[in-house]
Amino acid sequence: MRSRLNLVPAALVAFAGPAIALENQSIEVAQARLFPGQSLAPADFALTEDQLEYLRSEYEVPFIRPRFKAWRTSAGDWLFLDQVYGLQDIISYAVAIDAKGVVTGIEILVCVEGYCDIAKPEWRALLVGKTYGKWSAKTGATTISGATLSSVHVVEGVKKLLAIHTHYLAKEKPTAPL
Repeated sequence: MRSRLNLVPAALVAFAGPAIALENQSIEVAQARLFPGQSLAPADFALTEDQLEYLRSEYEVPFIRPRFKAWRTSAGDWLFLDQVYGLQDIISYAVAIDAKGVVTGIEILVCVEGYCDIAKPEWRALLVGKTYGKWSAKTGATTISGATLSSVHVVEGVKKLLAIHTHYLAKEKPTAPL
């Protein structure tokens, strides 16, 4: 004997809308917002397995891949295009880091509808001014209820990019890791 209740979950799934990826902006638009009127030169790079392992162990940050898309200004500022895992997707974002190693801006390029509170200017502003260090991703910016993984992972990504900038890209290397 079949129960009619078995059909309820199937009916709910049939009427549930799909999670649609929203492309908030292109990298060109993000570049113009983060570095208005400046030209940027491509500066892509890859980290070695030893470098990745050092950053994973010292800073407790995850990596999706060892290759990075980056641009550099004539003043020595950097723009990074990075990706982190969200709850149900991969979030693409751009981070501007000045020559001194300070986050000057962040733009969310792509996220899944329903988890895009990280794209709000108020939340992104919490990351402006961040610098290299072993700070916790959970205290690096306010965690957004309903988008906890997305917000924590973007903060981890920014922390990772700051560590990469300081250890491998900045002209003055730190004397000892913090």
